[in-house]
Order: sequence, then structure tokens, then C-alpha cells
Amino acid sequence: HIDVTGDSDTTGPIVYLLKLLMRQYGTDCLQRVSKDHQWVVPQILRQGQEEKQIRDPFVLHGQLYTELREVITQAAIGKHFELLFKASEDLIPRQAPLLLLALYERVTMRHCSTLPSKQLLPYILGELVRFIAECKFLSKKLKLMGKALLANEQGGPLAPLKVTPEQPSLHQTLGAVVVHAAAVLQFMHKVTVLQPFTSMLNNPTTLAKAYLPTMPEDSLPEVQRAIGGTFYVCRRGHPYLVTECGRPMVEYTCNVCGSRIGGVNHTLRHDNRQARRTDETQTGHCLGQPQGRSSVPAPERSLSPAACCILRALMHSALLWASCNNQAATEGLLKLVKPRLRSAQLPEFFWCHLEKDLQLLGLATGKSVDEAAIILHLVIRGILTQEPPGADTVVSSLRARNTRQEWERIFKQVYIQPVLERVEKNVTKALDCIVNDDSQGQDQLFCLVYEKVRVTESD
Repeated sequence: HIDVTGDSDTTGPIVYLLKLLMRQYGTDCLQRVSKDHQWVVPQILRQGQEEKQIRDPFVLHGQLYTELREVITQAAIGKHFELLFKASEDLIPRQAPLLLLALYERVTMRHCSTLPSKQLLPYILGELVRFIAECKFLSKKLKLMGKALLANEQGGPLAPLKVTPEQPSLHQTLGAVVVHAAAVLQFMHKVTVLQPFTSMLNNPTTLAKAYLPTMPEDSLPEVQRAIGGTFYVCRRGHPYLVTECGRPMVEYTCNVCGSRIGGVNHTLRHDNRQARRTDETQTGHCLGQPQGRSSVPAPERSLSPAACCILRALMHSALLWASCNNQAATEGLLKLVKPRLRSAQLPEFFWCHLEKDLQLLGLATGKSVDEAAIILHLVIRGILTQEPPGADTVVSSLRARNTRQEWERIFKQVYIQPVLERVEKNVTKALDCIVNDDSQGQDQLFCLVYEKVRVTESD
């Protein structure tokens, strides 16, 4: 018998249940359960649970980020503005995204609090806006991004990206991924292997006829050339092969649907037909509606299921940011996407695809949604810290299928493989970094599950 009233020493079983929920279903599930069933939360953590708590994935960028975050924290409470200007003078352009991430964490995320004391005073917000406008090392695009973050307008018309006290944990997790990806990819404006992402953010019209990464392709014509014989399809459209002369002599049963296939005396059945020989691979974004995607992670060309999910998540983050924050990109995005959409549908379309990517990445790696997000943050960190291969290593316009395959191979090798090769160690190390972050307002439930806050029976 276990007493779950919180008056007895039952924290051992309770903590085990919390860990199971978190690691299987993620923070969003855990917070919903703990809200409806208070007994799930150990008594020592119940006090003050009404105030939303935060975990900062950007601490993976190390000491410089945490120093910038502290300087912005001081500025946000009206202290030491001169230190903020001085810190910015010592930054090099490659470190500019860290400043925006710190702004998001220390200014934008204040909107998840209901406490008046957490809200910025108008004159402080004005000083921060002036600071962004005067930053010499920030490009025009990054200044616009900083302005949007300060105003909590990074989501544009998309409500889930706007930080509010009611924002679910999953939306907070996805929002951090989108902001992280946009800040880093927006900085990578030079012509390198990262050029397709820059085009997605700023000029998607150039990609309308491009073979986008991770998009499916029609492999049937290639298989036909490699195997020989003749391909036919059953009455339900499933392909099958007739070898040798290529004309059917006997009837069989379709392995997929059970309908009759083949024919007799070199004569095809009346309800079967010869398979097409034309290549029907589509350009642009051709995954269709997010709810129509498979619920099982799948590989694509040389990309493993996990690598495919990571690359799609980065792509959808860039396209989502463009749809929310770059009105000039709308026409290009509409030309890029299949099926045809209205401009107002674009943000939610990319948001739902990103949510699907994160879910599938968790399945592909055997991780929770939160840990899958950490994998994405690790890849994005690598994009910022590693020098990207130049454009001479691969044609970055993605105008041909073989070019796309080579681009995917290079991107996987440089940015994705280092994270996935030692995924257990990398995720554990990242979790330790996040859990041991001494930031104010740390998510205590998250820390408990990953064993920074230790609850013993004597508590």
C-alpha cells in the first residue's frame, strides 16, 4: 500500500513514476499530469509550482553564452546597461546568435510569467531596443530578429510561437528549436553548403525548382533499369515484375493486397496494366499535409531515419521562421509547397510538420521528445561552431537529384553524424549541462527527473 497524500515518505515510488512519464512521453505530458494530479509532485516541490519554471537549452553554447545571459539579466532589471554595451564590443560576428539566444531566454521568456515583477519596465525595453539597433556586428536580418524577440512577436500570426503563461511545454520546446535554428542559420549568410537554409529564410523563390533535402523521390524507373524485365501494376496499383521476356505466362496473387496479377499465354490480365516508366520525382516541398505522414521513421537515400528527421526539422524551422517573419518570402513559400496552400495556412503547416519531425526523431533514437529536442540543439550548435564546407564542395542550388544526394551526404557527415555516432553520451552530457545550470527559475521537475534535485525519504 502506498499513501499518495504527500504526508508520508512515498517519494521513492513517486520519483520513479515521474521519471517514467518524463522519459517516455516528455515534459508536456508530465506537466499536464502533475497539474491534474497534485500527488504526483513530491511535497517539497509543490510550493511555488504555480509559477511556470524554465530550462535553458542554450547553455550548451558554454561560458560565453551564460556570461551574455547574465549581462542581459542585469540590464533587464535596470542595472549596468553599460556592461551590456561593453560586452557586445568584445564579440565577433560568429557570436552574434548567442546574443539573440540570451535575449530570448532572459527577455522573451519573461512573458511566460504571470508575476508583474517579471515584466520589463517600458524604459528598460526601450533601452534594449536601442541596444539592438546600435549593435554594429548584427546584420540587418539579425537586428530584425532581435526586435521581434524583444516584442515577443517572433511567431507573427502563429499563436504557438508566442510566449504566454498558458504556453504548453511542447510549444516552448519547439519554440526554442525554431529560435535557435533561425538565429544560427540567419547568420550563415555566406555561400556554403548551408546556402539552401539561407534561401529558405530569405528567398525561397529560388528553391521552387530545387530538389529539397529529405524529400521522397520516385525510384521505380531506376529500379526498372537496374533489374530489367517489365514492371506491371495490379488493379490496386501495386507494382510487380515479370522477368525474362517481360510478358506474363501465369497468374499469381499480389503480395500486398491479394488481388490477381500476371496473365496467361503472354496476355496480361484485363485489370492489370504496365507500370509507368517516367520519373515522377517532384521538386519543392512535397511531403504533403503533416497529418498524412507516416508515424514510423523512415530512411531517405543515404540518410538514416534519425538523420532524415533532424534535417527535416532544421528545414521546417527555417521555413516556419520565414512564414512568420518575412512577408516578402510568402510568394516563394507558396510556390515551394505542395499541395497548394493559402498564405495564412503556411505557418501552421510548417509548425505541424516540425512537431511531427520531433516526434519521429524521438522514435528513431529511442528518446523522449525533450531529449530529441536536445539532439537538434546539439546539431545546431555544431552548425555555428564548425566552419562549413565551401560552395565548391557541392553545387548548393540542388537543381538535380544527384546533387541533392551529394548535399545530404556532406551535411550528414559534417553536422549530423558527430552527434548521432555517440548519441547516448552526447545527450547525457547535454542533460547534465542543462540540469546543472544555476539559472534562476530552473524547472524543478525536470531537475528532479534527471537527478539534480534529490528527494529522499527523510524529505
